[in-house]
Amino acid sequence: MRKRVDNVTTQLGTSQLALLALKLTPFLKAFSKNTWLAIVFLAIALWLTGPRTNAGAFEFARILVPSEARQLLLEYTQFEFANTESTAAFPSIAPAASAIPSSKIDLAALDAQFLKSDKERQAVANHLAAKYRISTAESLRYVSHAIEVANEVNLDPVLLLAIMATESSFNPNAQSRAGAQGLMQVLTRVHTEKFEPYGGVVAAFVPEANIRVGALILKACIAKAGSLEAGLRSYLGAPNASGGPNSYTYKVIAEREELNEVARNRSPKGSGNSNA
Repeated sequence: MRKRVDNVTTQLGTSQLALLALKLTPFLKAFSKNTWLAIVFLAIALWLTGPRTNAGAFEFARILVPSEARQLLLEYTQFEFANTESTAAFPSIAPAASAIPSSKIDLAALDAQFLKSDKERQAVANHLAAKYRISTAESLRYVSHAIEVANEVNLDPVLLLAIMATESSFNPNAQSRAGAQGLMQVLTRVHTEKFEPYGGVVAAFVPEANIRVGALILKACIAKAGSLEAGLRSYLGAPNASGGPNSYTYKVIAEREELNEVARNRSPKGSGNSNA
């Protein structure tokens, strides 16, 4: 008798499920495939988002739809910064940089007194625009940012430009397989907290924020390593890397010397080729 009751209960349960499925079918069909994908994407993105950073959602979006997601996030971030006071959007990195004693910085990393005149800045901007195939307006923007940030951290602005050239060829959207991002290729997963004043790790793709964080990390590396070359190897994440014409340090120093020569001659020479 018990078995017959169980069978009837099972049949009723199955009938109810079938009826429920029939009722839900029009509702489910009302959503297109793309809509369901969007719902799933948003649900997972919200789940990945941490309490202090938007890294989870951003990384998930980057993996799923890399170019589209990055562009949308960049446009949103830049819009937010454009509608905020500049001092609030891009606070100076000087307070953090001042915690690193200047006495520990190799003199070779300090300002060599180039880029002081408009002619020098224009010459270097023209050179970079031709060599890395970017617009002169973009090039001037990066030169201006480098000068501003160099003053905040007490380093040579030409050195910062040389690192940008070597690391990313002045592509603010650059990202390595290791996860280094932006102009100075900062590992955001390691330096997440440094981007908090700029709105989170998405700001790694915003030049004003990326250069500041990168310059702070560079200064710390030079101070800890004891010399410019050792600091550059540390910045690369390869403190024991060998030297030579193909080494990272050689490329950065050679780029810096080339830019100094351009500034010295105030002529927009350029080979049109990138070191990277």
